[in-house]
Amino acid sequence: MRAVQLALMFTATLLSTECYEPARVHTDIGDLQGVLEIIRNETVYQFRNIPYAKPPIGPLRFKKPVAHGGWSGVLDCTEFGPSCLQQHSTLDRYLPNLNQSEDCLSLDMYIPRTLSSSANRSVMVFVFGGGFLVGQGTLYDGSFLALTGDVIVVTLNYRLGVFGFLANPAQSLLGNYGLWDQRLALEWVHAHIANFGGNPNSVTLFGQSAGSFSVSLQSLYPKNKGLFHRVIAHSGVAEGHFAIWHNAYAYAKDIGIYLGCANTTSYADCIRNIPAEKLLQAQNSITQPGNTGRKLHFDLSMGPVVDGDLLPQTPSELLQNKTSDSYHFFRSLDFITGNVDTEGSIFLPLLASLAKENNFNFSNGVPLDVYCNKIGPGLLAAYFEKDVNSSQADNLLCSFYGTADKLKQAQHTLEAYGDALYYAPSVEILRDHSEGSPASSTYQYVFRRPIPDPTFTAGYPPWWQNRSAHGAELYYLFRIHDYKANRTINVPNHDDGLQTAILKYWTNFAKTGNPNSNDVPQWDTYDVISQKYSSMGTTITQDQHLYGSRVDLWLNRLTKLLDGSVSSVIFG
Repeated sequence: MRAVQLALMFTATLLSTECYEPARVHTDIGDLQGVLEIIRNETVYQFRNIPYAKPPIGPLRFKKPVAHGGWSGVLDCTEFGPSCLQQHSTLDRYLPNLNQSEDCLSLDMYIPRTLSSSANRSVMVFVFGGGFLVGQGTLYDGSFLALTGDVIVVTLNYRLGVFGFLANPAQSLLGNYGLWDQRLALEWVHAHIANFGGNPNSVTLFGQSAGSFSVSLQSLYPKNKGLFHRVIAHSGVAEGHFAIWHNAYAYAKDIGIYLGCANTTSYADCIRNIPAEKLLQAQNSITQPGNTGRKLHFDLSMGPVVDGDLLPQTPSELLQNKTSDSYHFFRSLDFITGNVDTEGSIFLPLLASLAKENNFNFSNGVPLDVYCNKIGPGLLAAYFEKDVNSSQADNLLCSFYGTADKLKQAQHTLEAYGDALYYAPSVEILRDHSEGSPASSTYQYVFRRPIPDPTFTAGYPPWWQNRSAHGAELYYLFRIHDYKANRTINVPNHDDGLQTAILKYWTNFAKTGNPNSNDVPQWDTYDVISQKYSSMGTTITQDQHLYGSRVDLWLNRLTKLLDGSVSSVIFG
């Protein structure tokens, strides 16, 4: 029995979760047996570890996934399955088990109150984040979303790290296997969700961080039409720097050398036959582009690539072509994107390492010269995805965010990071989606509350405490349990109303494309002129022009300044 203590304003505090008799569903690929749980005195049916693909092992490793062929008898879906192979991390404490396997392509399902094939509920499919390196769908219990909005919530696993994204086109390894996994899971949902009472014609795809980059990229693939109809992108969009892995081909060469496959007649056959444990060890041993020299490198350690298939061009190129199928498919989808108000928190570990290398006390802030000479130039290269050699641009960044006060400089440094890599790309893609008069709806939000988990923020410096952080909103959407401490992580009591509103916004949007209803504060649509967004803090208010002058610096001022002075693209 797992204790749950997450209070919602519209209901009594949950004291326990009880498991009762199994629940069974029939599909054309076999029967499934799940579990029925009583949560908040209401029923939630859970089907766990449903395989949507054949195990991606042997000849199927480093290839697109193959649909699961079904099973005979009744499939036991009462226990959570393993994570995809990954390095153990701080996320381990939030997982119901620490099992890992290459045979990991499964999904979990949360169905509220009644199990009826005629219910015709809207469906929400969640893609987790973790830098394309770590994470698991089972971390995110969708029961509260399901009960609040009377929707079906699906979470999924996809291949991570080298198993999900190794790319060496010269050896017919095109990468993006993890993205293809996500797509096959969506195909499974489309084909079978009606058996569980879901509506295949009302599917919302949502994700956070790497999951957000993923769903944003999926929204540019026209062949996904019909698999989902709405998108919510939490902290990451296709036009952001971290949507694409720029060091992929150099990495493939390095890992080939490490594994002794570089000089073989078939790189692909060699690396496909390497034991999984050795591959994971190699992944964790290969050194990524260093941060020595003039500027920092802000690059993914692993992730999606332009493969000529799912991504025929870069996201920016696809969206700049206003006649492309990608552009029109994206604009046909109802779209929400947003961020926490301090996305720079994700930069804190790198900033701590930088402090050691440059002999300054991280707790006391950041020296101006470190920002101006190392961090700023690195952000320029990351944002423009080109090697920028412009003293004018460097000076503009230095004067705009720079201050001699080290504590203020630390704050400004993280603002610069968030502006370049999250907020400006978000505004850019919102403009792409909302320009003209699209038939779909567009919304933006900013979340302004801290993570309600002191374990997660224990290593943050004193000047950062009690601020929001990358991923904070997930605690308000999902039931997240700390299995190591045997406790469910509750939002503060004074945030009960905020949590209730967010759950209703998300599920209203999933059902209609409009997050509004009579029992939540008004959330106006985003348009290019007014640029309205919902500010979600201790109170929920409407605002305009997110971080106006800061975002304008990246979208307009620096772009104009660098016209004609940007050199060749860098790949790591």
